[in-house]
Amino acid sequence: MSSQSPITFDSTLASVLSYDFTVSSSTLGQSVAKKFAQNPDLPGVIIMDNRHFLGMISRAKFREQVNTTQRENLYFNQPIQMLLDYLRIPALLLDQNCKIGDAVNSALNRSKELIYEPIVVIFDNQFYRILDIQTLLLAQNQLLNHAQSLIQQQQSQVEQSFQIIETEKRKLKKYTKYYQNQQEVIKKNYGDFLKIKQQEIFETAQKITEINEDFLQLSQLVIGETNKSFHSIYVSTNSIHANTSHVQRISESISNDLESIHSACNLIAKILQQIRHLAVQASIIAHQSQTPSQGFSRINLEINQLLNQILNVNQQMNKVANHFRFHSQKLQDIAENDAEIARSILSKLERAELVVKELERLIDNYDPNLIILIVEQAKNMSPELIPSLISKIEKLALTPEENPSSESNPQHLIGLIERTLQQRNHNSPPES
Repeated sequence: MSSQSPITFDSTLASVLSYDFTVSSSTLGQSVAKKFAQNPDLPGVIIMDNRHFLGMISRAKFREQVNTTQRENLYFNQPIQMLLDYLRIPALLLDQNCKIGDAVNSALNRSKELIYEPIVVIFDNQFYRILDIQTLLLAQNQLLNHAQSLIQQQQSQVEQSFQIIETEKRKLKKYTKYYQNQQEVIKKNYGDFLKIKQQEIFETAQKITEINEDFLQLSQLVIGETNKSFHSIYVSTNSIHANTSHVQRISESISNDLESIHSACNLIAKILQQIRHLAVQASIIAHQSQTPSQGFSRINLEINQLLNQILNVNQQMNKVANHFRFHSQKLQDIAENDAEIARSILSKLERAELVVKELERLIDNYDPNLIILIVEQAKNMSPELIPSLISKIEKLALTPEENPSSESNPQHLIGLIERTLQQRNHNSPPES
């Protein structure tokens, strides 16, 4: 007899109580009856021929066949093989790894005459044991009881879960009601506050928009003054270039006049040399000629011609001197014009520099507190109403060049720059 292990859903026939009662085919029936008498729990006997399974005879069938004295004398004194051959009852052979439920199904699917016949369990190495059908059904009953216990536990857990769910539902209803009441209180207490904050945000956004427009005007003014200055510089540069070309041409003319003066000086030197020569000739003729009047007349004629030539040279020299004076005055006018152009360029640059300095002062005085105030106001409001307003207001955030501080009011700065530029225009000399 084998011991029975605890029954679980994974239990097999190896875990169920079974018996080891095996005899050979030549064993007398009397020996089998004696064994049955000694062990009332034996469900039957297994008949083997060496290691070959021949069959199984249950206790009930054995007692049924030897219930009379005549049959008892017949089968007790004969080998058990004789009774086995007479009964010819097929045995139900199941493997030890067969599940208990499957074994019960196989046993109950037999014919009505064989339902209560024991089962032969095959173990390793062709070792056979006999299992009573009642023991198998009791094991199945244990499984059913275990399953019922688990079902009851699960039902108890489900009931507890339902109770917990009901409790949580009641809490949820309570919290929902409390939350709704709080919402009503908040809506009642802070409705006006939210409206005020919204109005403040819209007013601040309007102020930012106005500041942006003012700075747009200021930027346009700066761009206009800068374009004027650069255009004036461009025109003045072209004028200086033209004057430089004019000065170059005047210099070439002066160089030509100097060449003329040099030629005139050479001519005067030649004339003086001729006069000196004529004087010498006149002296010689005065001593040698018997008719000095004719020789002197010829010399006088030549001297008059030389004097006429000197007069012509003198006129040429006067003409060159007048030309020099004209070109000198022209160069002086050009120099004054260039100086005027330089002063005009300087004035334009000073105007642009003044505008840039005003912008730099505006940037230095930048105060970002306005945008911070807008964001803080938006954050203090209801999260359901304000996020879209915050995103719109933050898009209007000013850069450092767009200072909204009271000290640097854009309209005031624009007026200041325009008045300063007008004053510069009145104090500066007229542009060429």
